[in-house]
Amino acid sequence: MMLIHAKTLEKYTMRATDGELGSLADFYVDADTLHLRYFVGDTRTWFFGGKVLLSPHAFSNVDKENMAIDVDATKAQIKDSPKPEEHAPINRKYEKELNEHYGWPLYWFGPAAPLNQTYGAGSPASAPLIPPVHIPERKNPEGTADAIRTGADEAQTEAQYQEQTRLFSLEELTGYTIHAKGGKVGKVVDFIIEKADDWLVRYFVVDTGGFLQRELVLVLVEDVEEVAWHDHAILVKTSKAQIESAPAHSQEKELTKEDEKTVYEHYGKTPHWKQEGSLGNSH
Repeated sequence: MMLIHAKTLEKYTMRATDGELGSLADFYVDADTLHLRYFVGDTRTWFFGGKVLLSPHAFSNVDKENMAIDVDATKAQIKDSPKPEEHAPINRKYEKELNEHYGWPLYWFGPAAPLNQTYGAGSPASAPLIPPVHIPERKNPEGTADAIRTGADEAQTEAQYQEQTRLFSLEELTGYTIHAKGGKVGKVVDFIIEKADDWLVRYFVVDTGGFLQRELVLVLVEDVEEVAWHDHAILVKTSKAQIESAPAHSQEKELTKEDEKTVYEHYGKTPHWKQEGSLGNSH
C-alpha cells in the first residue's frame, strides 16, 4: 500500500513502452466510490494534442524511486486515442470509446461500493459520495416567467450531468472551501491518494491558516455531506473545532499508518481498514 499526495503524484512522469509520454496534470475520480478512474497526462512535449486520459488498468509499474509510472501502451496508441473535449465533462459515451480503443474493462459494470455505509445517512446506498453536480434551489417569489424558465434550464442541465457522468476532477476541487459544523475552516490545497489494489482518495489536505500563515490538517473524505459546485464549497459533518485542532500535517513527508491512526483517533472514528465494507477492500 502507498499513500501519496496528489501534488507529489503530479510530479511523476509517464513512460510508454517506447518512450516518455509527459507529466501528470490531473485526476478524474468516481463520485460513487472515490476510485481514481483516469490519470490526465500532459503530452504536449512530444505531440500537439493536449491532454490524454489513461486508466490505472494501463499501468504496468509505479517507479517511486524515479517518480515515474510505466504505461503498457505505445506512444502511437496513446496519440491515436480518443481525446476528451476541452472544458467538457467526461461522459459515458467518451469513456466507452476510450476503453474500447485500449481494450480496458468498463468499471461501471461492477457494483459500485460506497466509501462507507454511513455516508448520507437516510439516503439510498446508490447515492454518489460526491455528486457530480449540485444546483441550488432557485427562489422565485414573484413567479416571473424568466426565472421559471431559467430554473427549468438548470434542472435539465443537472439531470443531463447526472445521467452522463459520475466523474469529477481533483484539480476542480482544489481551492474549495470546507464548511464544517460551526462555520468555515479553510480551503482544500491537496489530496492524499491511497494505492493498494486500487487507487482512491482518502483525505483532503486543508489549509486552516489565516492571512500570511499556513496551517495544514487532514479532513476525512468519508465525512463529506455535500459538494456545492456553484458555491465552491464542501460541506462536512465534522465540527469546526475538531478540524482546527487536528494534528498538523506536512506535504513534505509521506503519511504513515501511525499518522492515519492518529488522525482517526482525533476525529473519534473507526479507521477505514477496520470498517466493514471499506472501500479499501473493494474493486
